[in-house]
Amino acid sequence: MGLARNIERRLERLVDGISAAVFRGRMHPVDLANRLVRQADLLVVEGTAGPGIPNHFAVAVNDGDLDPSISLPQLTAELDRTLYETAADRGWRIGGPIKVQIKPERSIGRGSIACTTSSESGVLPAWIELTEHRGDRTFLLGDNRNLIGRSDAAEVVLAEAEVSRNHGVVFREANRVWITDLGSANGTFVNGHKVPTDPIEIGSGDMLSFGPATFAVRIF
Repeated sequence: MGLARNIERRLERLVDGISAAVFRGRMHPVDLANRLVRQADLLVVEGTAGPGIPNHFAVAVNDGDLDPSISLPQLTAELDRTLYETAADRGWRIGGPIKVQIKPERSIGRGSIACTTSSESGVLPAWIELTEHRGDRTFLLGDNRNLIGRSDAAEVVLAEAEVSRNHGVVFREANRVWITDLGSANGTFVNGHKVPTDPIEIGSGDMLSFGPATFAVRIF
């Protein structure tokens, strides 16, 4: 079952399976989720590690569009999960946990939303581990895109002189895991083979090398 249908089924359970097409004249949670995903898509910005979005969404909705039988904490939790899973599926960097806030406001037109966003760094659940081969460094990574290099802004900071400031990126997208080289001076290697211009897929047990530093991959 696809990502979109999984999301739709979870949200529909909040309203006892009522069809998305008929929701007592109010905005259906599935429609709200789709609008948030479209809003996030419009906010994608290319950074050093690739495309990223804000992680905090304040959504103003006409209070007449919110069915009083729906638990707002449950709804916002599902919207958080929806955006988190969408970001993972599309390979968007998020920088911290996704947080959606619903704000009922009479000034918002019926059937419309107004969305303001911001970004706040924070800890994300790890989905991949890099453990140094013949060394003592281990990195647990939770963002969908993780920068590797000498830069202090990297998720994997390697101080070796042979490592470029922005050396490479490990990322997940469409339920697969990839590595790409950012034009590093000494190249990025997977199991001894140099990563070409385009990203290549990696999996648990692969060995990644950045200059003299080599790490084993474990994907959760």
